[in-house]
Amino acid sequence: MNSVLRGIACCLALAAIFAFGCKSTGRTATPNTLLPPIVDSAWLASTLGRPDLKIIDVRSSAQTGYNRGHIPGALGLNIENLRGNIGGIPSMLLPAPMLAEHFSLMGIHPSDTIVLVYGERPMDATLVAMALERLGHTNHTILDGGFAQWKQEGRPIDTKLPSVKPSHYRAAAHADCFTVDANALNDALQSGAIILDVRPKDYFTGKKSDEARGGHIPGAINRVFSDDLASTASISRFKDTADLEAAYRAIIPDKNAPVYVHCRTGHSASQTYFVLHRLLGYRNVKWYDASWTEWAARPELPVTKD
Repeated sequence: MNSVLRGIACCLALAAIFAFGCKSTGRTATPNTLLPPIVDSAWLASTLGRPDLKIIDVRSSAQTGYNRGHIPGALGLNIENLRGNIGGIPSMLLPAPMLAEHFSLMGIHPSDTIVLVYGERPMDATLVAMALERLGHTNHTILDGGFAQWKQEGRPIDTKLPSVKPSHYRAAAHADCFTVDANALNDALQSGAIILDVRPKDYFTGKKSDEARGGHIPGAINRVFSDDLASTASISRFKDTADLEAAYRAIIPDKNAPVYVHCRTGHSASQTYFVLHRLLGYRNVKWYDASWTEWAARPELPVTKD
């Protein structure tokens, strides 16, 4: 199929935005991969050059940092290229057909092993992980400590642009069983589901607000996304799994319980989704991508302040 026809097909598919067609029982799919959710620099160094390995550099410094030096063979990606205005809501993760087109241009295949490399913010990697999950591409992992750890260890750095042959990436059918809209979240609220608001505390309480209304969803629990990180001046990484397990067990004892995560734009909530689903094995986690940007702007939806 030539690029014009593929573009037309993509546009037609957009008519069904958010009708993801998930036919599961509602539970988040269990990751079908032998990869651990996080790998260290030694593992990646030993794997460099493997034909099916794709390294994606998602540093927030974007092209500048990438051009100055990156892991050999890594592809540079600005994460904002994976988001857009959907139905009037800004900063939404793009639908699967558009994501598939983008990864096709990067030469990625569904069978590839993908390693995501962040800069200062692990949530940049987890947002790309959400895009991969939407495509059904579960064979992905995140480099522990990101590029800063790799550089600190004195591992090889290159400035060459990788040679890329475009692929014809096809998204897996019905892969997105985890994205929910405001109506689904409101229904969950009425049924007593656990809602995690991962914004900073002042925004949760309504003391600060950058949105149409300040405050939070009634009954929501505030667990700030940054509480899951152990950061130094130069390196940010996830806390030990045992520490995360204990912290979330106190909030959500049952790993089968329905949990809905949100933030302001879906970005930092992608990190909490990753922690719960990939690191800790919670089985029924949902992601409200539109998050507080939409909820606060819809006056019929309930908001409270503490």
